[in-house]
Amino acid sequence: MTLRLIVPGASGFIGRNLVLATPTDWEVVAVYHNSRDFPAWVKQKNLPQVTAAGCDLNDETAVHELARRVGTRFDACVFLSANGDPAYSVEHPLLDLQATVVTLLHFLSHFEIDRLIYFSSGAVYDGLIGPVSPLVTVSPRLPYAITHLACEHYAQAFTHWGRVGHYVNLRFFGAYGPFEPPRKLYTRLVRRFAFERVPHFTVRGDGRNHIDAMYVEDAIRGVLAVLENDRWNLTVDFCSGAPMTINELVEIAARTFGLSDLKIEHTGQVSEYINFSASKEAVAQQFHFRPQIPLEEGLQRFAEFMSRREEAPHG
Repeated sequence: MTLRLIVPGASGFIGRNLVLATPTDWEVVAVYHNSRDFPAWVKQKNLPQVTAAGCDLNDETAVHELARRVGTRFDACVFLSANGDPAYSVEHPLLDLQATVVTLLHFLSHFEIDRLIYFSSGAVYDGLIGPVSPLVTVSPRLPYAITHLACEHYAQAFTHWGRVGHYVNLRFFGAYGPFEPPRKLYTRLVRRFAFERVPHFTVRGDGRNHIDAMYVEDAIRGVLAVLENDRWNLTVDFCSGAPMTINELVEIAARTFGLSDLKIEHTGQVSEYINFSASKEAVAQQFHFRPQIPLEEGLQRFAEFMSRREEAPHG
C-alpha cells in the first residue's frame, strides 16, 4: 500500500532502522535535529522514498516552518522523538519534559495525522512487581516514565479532538542491534566479549533487575505490522516476552562469543529498576506479530554489523 509517512526522531536508533525498511513506493519524511550526518546517510543508503527534514521540535516556530515545507497532512506518523535516557530524566526532569512531551505537543498542534503510532515505554510500569499489562493501574515516579505516560494521554486527547484520526500507543520494552548508541548495554556487551575478548563485565546495580529487548529487525517488523493493520485506538505492550535479569543477559552474551570464567562486577545503582514483565500475546493477537530472532542469533548479527562498520574498539 502507498503511504505518506512522517517519522519525527528518524535519525535515532529505531528511526534509522525504520526508514531503511520502508517500501520504495511510500513517501517518507524523516525528521531529524542534531544528527547532521543524517541527510548524507539517507543519500548513501539510496533511499529515494525518504526525505530528510531538519527541525528542532522544541521550537514551535521551527515546527510551523517544517509543516510549511513538507505539508501538514500525513497518512501515518511513527513518533520516535523523546529523551531516551532514564538516568538523564532524573538529573534533568525539566529537559526530559521538553524533549519528550513538548516536542509531541508542538508536532501534533501543527500536523494532521490519520494514524499515529506513539513509541511509549514499558517504563510506565515503574514501581510495579510481577506481570503487567495496559489494564493495570500505573503511578510511575521516574520522570522518564511520567513523561511517556503523559504522551500516551495526549495521543488519546488529540484523537478525541479530531487532530489525529487514530492512535496506537506502543509500550516499548527495548531493542538492540545496528545503530544502537555506544552507551547502551548490548553494544557494550558485544564490544567487550566479541572484540576485546575479555571475560569481565561491570554492571550498574545488583544485576537482578530485568530486561526484555528484541533484535531491532523484529521491532521494525512489528512497527510495519501495526502500520499495515486496521486495529487502532489502543495501548499495547511491545516486548519480546522473554524477560531475564541483567546478570543472565551478561552470562548468555559471554557464552555466545565463546568466553568462559566470566566475572561480573556490580557497582552503584540504576535509576530504572525493572521487577515487572509483560506478555507478547496482545500484540500478537492484535497485529499478528511475534519476535522471531533468538537472543544468541541477534547478538551474532549485531557483532557482524559492528565488525563491518569497524566499530570494534581500538587498543
